[in-house]
Amino acid sequence: MKKIIYLTTAFILLSISLFEGLVIALMVYTFYLIAKGELRAYGRLFKPLLLHAFPTLLSTVLYTPNQIGKAIERSLFLLIYPLSGKEKLGYEFFKRFNQLLVFAGFLLIPVVLYKFYKDGLPAPVWGGVFEVGFLYTFFSISALAMFLFTKRKIYFILFLIFMCFVFLSMRRSAVMGLLFTMLLILYLLRGMVSRKFMIATLSSIAFVSLIALGVFVQKDPRFYTITEVILGQKALNEETLNLISSIRWSIFKTGLEVIKRDLSEGNYIPLLIGHGINSGYYLEPKSPVGGTYESVFLLSEFIEKGLLGLLGILWLWWTYYSYMLKLKIEKKEDILLIPSLSFLSTLLIGGIFTMFWDAMLPWMLLVFRASEKQLESP
Repeated sequence: MKKIIYLTTAFILLSISLFEGLVIALMVYTFYLIAKGELRAYGRLFKPLLLHAFPTLLSTVLYTPNQIGKAIERSLFLLIYPLSGKEKLGYEFFKRFNQLLVFAGFLLIPVVLYKFYKDGLPAPVWGGVFEVGFLYTFFSISALAMFLFTKRKIYFILFLIFMCFVFLSMRRSAVMGLLFTMLLILYLLRGMVSRKFMIATLSSIAFVSLIALGVFVQKDPRFYTITEVILGQKALNEETLNLISSIRWSIFKTGLEVIKRDLSEGNYIPLLIGHGINSGYYLEPKSPVGGTYESVFLLSEFIEKGLLGLLGILWLWWTYYSYMLKLKIEKKEDILLIPSLSFLSTLLIGGIFTMFWDAMLPWMLLVFRASEKQLESP
């Protein structure tokens, strides 16, 4: 299992195509082990993931069959989650895992800066600004955990540097995910770290955030418009709402029309299981941005996956955060589990105004299950 997590992590950093090929193999392997009785479908997130997977796959088969590949990717791929609960990996593994992520974050800095200099946008080995935002969120959290575990100042310096790269991506989803998850981590550490450390960490986050906000206001029309609205220089109307939200206001209104049409025409099966992946290409009124009605996840996921799929996501939210809020890190070694436990939070919070999906989500679920297993009683 250690080799599998190391390999998936390496592929996440180097090639999403290789990663997805590996996930296909792991999906087959997981189902094979479950069928043979060698792996139990345990883990508190498995049932919510299963409820989400069923309507995602079924609705796509029925209504948008040419999107079946994406449906498998966004449903069955996530069911590799129980695999990393096959065995406890030990604290030494989690220490090495965090060191690997911190080292990777350091090595990728020249790549990101070069692409920023060359193209005007930061990017890692694959992907673009969104991947920079999420990867450096992971690197930041791992660096902070290693600082808390070792007390070595270099890790805290790297934590601040990595956090700057999250803001450099200028992706609101990544920034939201990082800031909320940092507060969650401080809550988990409430019984272990001093008030002085909490104040220092919160002050550092606030300082970097203020600098980033100043840059955003100067460089990003969305933040500049927010400032104008707050100062009373512009009215809050549909035009400014669309600019601030990257036209999500118009997308939201269009999505509501789709649901109203389903209700008026009695389309109860799509209301239950959704219209399928990327149904925005085919529905009326069509999505202003292509395949999805990406505005607020409650609406966009309901259109694609119906009531059942949305309930699966909400169930996962409830299960995950109720588990995290009950945890209290009191043993020093458990600090090493914090990154693996909290990566999923960055996606859930970051996905509030996007969708419950990212190519790296199967990996986040694998590492969460591994840390969840580590915390289980012998």
